[in-house]
Amino acid sequence: MHIVLWALGTGFVTGAVWFAILFFRRQTAADKPAALAASAQPDAKTLEDMSRRLLELEERVDANEYILKRDKIAQPRKPPSQ
Repeated sequence: MHIVLWALGTGFVTGAVWFAILFFRRQTAADKPAALAASAQPDAKTLEDMSRRLLELEERVDANEYILKRDKIAQPRKPPSQ
């Protein structure tokens, strides 16, 4: 009988804590969008700069992949040692 009461009490406390956590998260989530709306929108200049930087990085990756493939093909293969 004591185990059943302990299990019910533990379940009640755990449920209350989860409810409080969810309620608090919902309240804070409802307050955040209004405060972040203005600062979360990047301007056109920032987007253009990021796009330019991304294209530059893609070109660098492509060039490095080409160099690695070229060097791998150019290396003579050594016969296995016996």
